Amino acid sequence: MAKPKLKERQIEVFRAVMGTGSLTSASQQLGVSQPSLSMTIRRFEDEIGTRLFERIGGRLVPTEEAKLILVEVERVYGQFDRLSEAIHAIASGDASVFRFGTTPSIGMRLVPKALKRLKERHGARTYYCDFLAQKDIKDYLLFGQGSCVTTIAEANDPTLETTVIATGGLVCLMPGNHPLAHHASVSPRMLRDETLISFAPETTHGRYIDATYARAGVGRKTDIFVHFVEAAISFVSENIGVSVIDKFSAIDCERMGLVAVPVEDSVDIPAYVHWYRFRPRPKATDELIAALVEVAGK
Repeated sequence: MAKPKLKERQIEVFRAVMGTGSLTSASQQLGVSQPSLSMTIRRFEDEIGTRLFERIGGRLVPTEEAKLILVEVERVYGQFDRLSEAIHAIASGDASVFRFGTTPSIGMRLVPKALKRLKERHGARTYYCDFLAQKDIKDYLLFGQGSCVTTIAEANDPTLETTVIATGGLVCLMPGNHPLAHHASVSPRMLRDETLISFAPETTHGRYIDATYARAGVGRKTDIFVHFVEAAISFVSENIGVSVIDKFSAIDCERMGLVAVPVEDSVDIPAYVHWYRFRPRPKATDELIAALVEVAGK
């Protein structure tokens, strides 16, 4: 014969009585009358076929069976508490895995600062940060490899949505002992005799640089071509020459003994976050955007 299924209320009342040690205290804790509580306990005992409490010297004393049952009850309640915490953590995004992409211009300096803030606020979350070439951004988002991408590259694609987290200009990166390092700004004309470490015209950096040089009426002569900003920074740190890069890539360059001098009449360079339009955007993407805005504004 099948045993009757115990009710959640019976377990709750039993747990309250065991915890408080009296029917009076348990009834106050649960907000019900003492007779109602006594009836629930008696029905519980009838269904399981054993006594749970004895009156000894005017006190309610749990039986050995009640003590053993309490161990199992607390084990289940502990699992339920962990389940509840897990559900809330998932809903808030704290216990999730967040994967996103970045191109080096944003990823080298700005993203680490934003990620530090996110880890302080969402310590249980696991992060994957994928460094991408600009040509891989669309496929990365289209095939769901990550939730979003941070970059200075524009995305003219109807399947992608975009927000601008900051706007900056070009800077000239040079060693701290360079003759131009003390200037408040430099013009493209002032850089004509410098060994220029720079980017091909068809790259995003190259287009921004050429547009700025065109404003100044100066042609750009590149001595050393690089593809990624970290290569440009490394070459400048070896005192090979100077490089014109976006200001986001030059954050904290002083730690390497370098100086970032603003380039006069620079075109505006937006820093973007792109995501796929036809997929729900996770909370973590919004939180990354907010953190990037915070650190970029400092």
